[in-house]
Amino acid sequence: MANAIQRTELKTYYYTPVHCPFCGTRVMGADPADETRITACPHTLFIAHDMAFEYRSERFDKNLSLNGLTEKEVEERWLGEEGGVDGLTNKVTLADAIKVAAYAPAPSAYGSYYGFAPIE
Repeated sequence: MANAIQRTELKTYYYTPVHCPFCGTRVMGADPADETRITACPHTLFIAHDMAFEYRSERFDKNLSLNGLTEKEVEERWLGEEGGVDGLTNKVTLADAIKVAAYAPAPSAYGSYYGFAPIE
């Protein structure tokens, strides 16, 4: 079994655009005219925030046994047993997977999470 996902945190420069470490694709804010636009490359496992997932790949769902669950069931899982989106995404076990967690400073407790893994 592969190790848990590797993790890095952005706290000071939390607003820095996130790029895939494998191909360089800018996954959030990819369009200067629309900084909220998401562009998932083939390496992207997930793009999420504390309140919801913006994107989940098939590989991510399969790795965490989420495939076949409704959106409500997935939400119930991360809200309840997994300690939030951050906790659930920490459980990824794909080989060489990398997670970037970006946290806005206090008083905000808001986090954004981006996961990537090489293509097998």
